Amino acid sequence: MFMKKKTSETRNVIDVKFRIEKNIEEKKRGCVTRVTDFLGESSRGERKNMPVLDGISKTISDCMKLPRAPQPVLTSREVVLSFCGAMLGIGVTALMAFIWKCPMLLGSFGSTAPLIYCAYKSPLAQPRNVVLGHFLGASIGVVVNDFFGVVWWSIALAVALAILLMFVTYSIHPPAGATAYVAIQTGGLGNGYLFILNPTMVGIFIMLTIAIIFNKMSKREYPLHWW
Repeated sequence: MFMKKKTSETRNVIDVKFRIEKNIEEKKRGCVTRVTDFLGESSRGERKNMPVLDGISKTISDCMKLPRAPQPVLTSREVVLSFCGAMLGIGVTALMAFIWKCPMLLGSFGSTAPLIYCAYKSPLAQPRNVVLGHFLGASIGVVVNDFFGVVWWSIALAVALAILLMFVTYSIHPPAGATAYVAIQTGGLGNGYLFILNPTMVGIFIMLTIAIIFNKMSKREYPLHWW
């Protein structure tokens, strides 16, 4: 009796194992069949509709059709002058900051340098945009920090308001958006409303003065307009 029961259990285990292996084999064959069918349809141009892949493919195709950006002819003279101007402007401002032991440089000034020493003919590089843009960015950043503190939405609000005011006053200057961010994130480097005067206005005045003198001495047309 005991042997018959044991034999029956063994057969049941074998049957279950056989069914599991059979199901696995059928699933494998099914996956292989589906992949083969898909590849076959793709090779015959009969690929099924896949909106996401089609959208990505169309976007890439449209981008490839866009014309190349116009590249101005660069002379060795312009390259050297741009390097020397940026070196002089940032260097003098940094030197004065070290001598007087007070902050005169902001990270956003590093973005202003390529505009006023290299892309000096750009409307974004003219004195009105540089001075008014940084002034608005610093002012908005400090005011928003004073009223709302540093939270995710106040940071976004400060930068957005700075852009809005630059827009309506025709003084768009991209680096000034970074000035607004620094002002609210650090509370004006811990100086509060004095941040607007120093380092923002003092530092940008030094850099802009050097840019005007250097570009005039280099016989470059800068500024194209003052205000």
